[in-house]
Amino acid sequence: MSALTSPRSLLKNVAENFNQISIFKQSSTRSSTVIVYQKTKSGRDEEPEKPPLRKAASAAFKSIIPETKKFIIEQKDIWTRSPMIECEHGNYEVLCRFNNQSEVDKWIVSTDSDNKGGKSTAEFTFSKNKTGWFHGNICKEIPKDGLTKYAGWANITTKTPKKSFFRETNWDWSLFNCIVFKVRGDGRPYNIVLGCNFYYDVNWLNRWTFPLYTRGGPYWQISKLPFSRFYLSHHGRIQDIQEYPCLSLVNSLGITVMDSAEGPFSLEIESIALMYDVNLTEKHAYELFEDRNFQGNC
Repeated sequence: MSALTSPRSLLKNVAENFNQISIFKQSSTRSSTVIVYQKTKSGRDEEPEKPPLRKAASAAFKSIIPETKKFIIEQKDIWTRSPMIECEHGNYEVLCRFNNQSEVDKWIVSTDSDNKGGKSTAEFTFSKNKTGWFHGNICKEIPKDGLTKYAGWANITTKTPKKSFFRETNWDWSLFNCIVFKVRGDGRPYNIVLGCNFYYDVNWLNRWTFPLYTRGGPYWQISKLPFSRFYLSHHGRIQDIQEYPCLSLVNSLGITVMDSAEGPFSLEIESIALMYDVNLTEKHAYELFEDRNFQGNC
């Protein structure tokens, strides 16, 4: 018969096991929260630091008057503006007309160099032709950090639409079936990216993309892109099962340059509009695609 274990050794074993469990929880907390649930759409677990109470109160008092005026204008629009119930052929709605600096300021510029993931540069400025000018330089040099695999992209995206008192909202494009760009490019292809305001975090990174092909030269071009041709991707990966974009929940519109050519790029944008074309009868270009192995119906 083996000797009985002393109470002191039992307590020592329990303490060691508890330490191992706590270390395991600490090491796996970050990965588990990213997979299961995300508090913010940025994908970060750390909560931002809250400003001091006096500073927050001062900012709140300063924003009361302008936000109240904005709220009154919104209520007037609800009662005075007649909403568009249906569209006829050729009806359109202008989203952006870059004829002043304030329209350009509604867009955010980002590149791979923002997070030290490359050396590309980009700007979105108000040009002398009274248009929006997206220009910069694409560099495909990969930083030697052992983590980055690809580099060489630049993007402009609309800011999140907000109502009065900083309430996030979205656009309803469900009455239209195509988006129209009037641009003057440099011959590069640019990707048009749509994002939607979904409730569940597993869908936050869903994007619908379609290329905008430009031609070089001094002439303007008008490109009409049907929404039925936009393909679904998640975190940059094209999905096997495609879906039509949820046009009633659109909250972002972006333009990305990410081709294989290094060097300067230039895209001049005069206007962006939504349009209904009765000749576009296609429901979805990818609706018949089925992967039997993926669905488990072998």
